[in-house]
Amino acid sequence: MARGRVLRLFIGNMASGKTRHLLTEIDTLRKYGNKKIAVFKPRTDTRSGMNCIKSRRGDEDAAEEILATHPHELWPLLRSKEAAAGCRFQVIAFDEIQFFPRNSGFFQLVKSLLEDGYDVLASGLAFDFRGEPFGSTPDLAMLAEDRCMWMTAYCTRCGSRALYPQRIIDGVPAHYNSPQILVGGDETYEPRCDDHFTLPGRPLAGYDDPSPQIRIWPQPTEAI
Repeated sequence: MARGRVLRLFIGNMASGKTRHLLTEIDTLRKYGNKKIAVFKPRTDTRSGMNCIKSRRGDEDAAEEILATHPHELWPLLRSKEAAAGCRFQVIAFDEIQFFPRNSGFFQLVKSLLEDGYDVLASGLAFDFRGEPFGSTPDLAMLAEDRCMWMTAYCTRCGSRALYPQRIIDGVPAHYNSPQILVGGDETYEPRCDDHFTLPGRPLAGYDDPSPQIRIWPQPTEAI
């Protein structure tokens, strides 16, 4: 069985152009490569509207929605689209892959698509609002290897390279214990650099006690 030759991934922070680059790649492959492309997104993504992916610049494309926790429901949708088109699609594209949980089977779905001869394009956030790896994005980054393109965003406070999406609730940074997923746009998130990223309640590294008290670890005993 033929194996897909390409898994290409656009990842980074919000406002880094991930979806715009994905849409540009889709458009280029359709116009100049004569490729049949099926576009999908997790139903969790409501910011772009239903059955649509959209960049901040306003570029958009139609997309089939699949349940983030059951991504394998893609298969009947894909077979239906292929039957309606009367041909096999060559490329499968995904936006907002961070919304597919690591335990959802999305990684295996992508591997199955490649093994079935499809090429795959995808875009997603690298880190969540806590500054931690988000959903299936890091797993696909390892699978994509050198075809993973890191997009650059810039801090709204100082203009430095911004890795993290700062969540703002009622004008203040969200607490560490807030839900991981909260769909929103510029009214809820802004890109921040290491110096300006703020996360109240974040546990201190190396401590297993989530309380705000400072723990003093026993000092090593001097040899006698």
